[in-house]
Amino acid sequence: MRKAIVPCLGVSILLAFSQHLVSQPQILPRSKPGEVRFTSPDRSFTFKYPDSLVRCRRDPKEPEYWMPKSCSDYIPVCSNSSGPEKPANTIACVAYPADTMKGTNFEAAAFSVNRLNANDGRACRNVAGAIGRTRAQKINGVTFTVANTDGVGLGHRMTGVAYRSFHRNTCYELDIRIASTNAAGFEGTVREFSYDPVYRSLESVLKTFQFLR
Repeated sequence: MRKAIVPCLGVSILLAFSQHLVSQPQILPRSKPGEVRFTSPDRSFTFKYPDSLVRCRRDPKEPEYWMPKSCSDYIPVCSNSSGPEKPANTIACVAYPADTMKGTNFEAAAFSVNRLNANDGRACRNVAGAIGRTRAQKINGVTFTVANTDGVGLGHRMTGVAYRSFHRNTCYELDIRIASTNAAGFEGTVREFSYDPVYRSLESVLKTFQFLR
């Protein structure tokens, strides 16, 4: 009798232990000093950003606009690659502090997380207005389709990179958007800003993006 019972007990313990592991919420590493963690209200994703960047929030009076000033300019930076036509798509946005770029042609720059309307993975990966070929890149184990979305108009320029993934039947787009003006139009009173430090700062946020379920 004992020989028949022991294996059964072992299986029961193993099953109970497995169920315990599955039921445990995902434990995320603590943020480092000077680092802020953002988790979406529905706990579907998270990312971290340095406290030197600006957390953007919607203007309560005009939800299509973002505040404070670093988060909004002539060209919206808290937006997906298709523009501000559907502002509700943007779930989270953090911006580069514009006040550190005074005297340059810098306007605004931000990293944002957006949810888009797409019925399947193919539609999600189709980035309208993409410049050149798209490419694949993994971020914390998830493959994203990456597209450049640069554009110019009326003396303004938008340098953008969009990262898309169809995750759990939802199309996610992570964006880095950097807006500037034509420095030549200021007759020497404004200098060209350094693009690379701004991009690297926002890219470091993108690299921490992680789905929680």
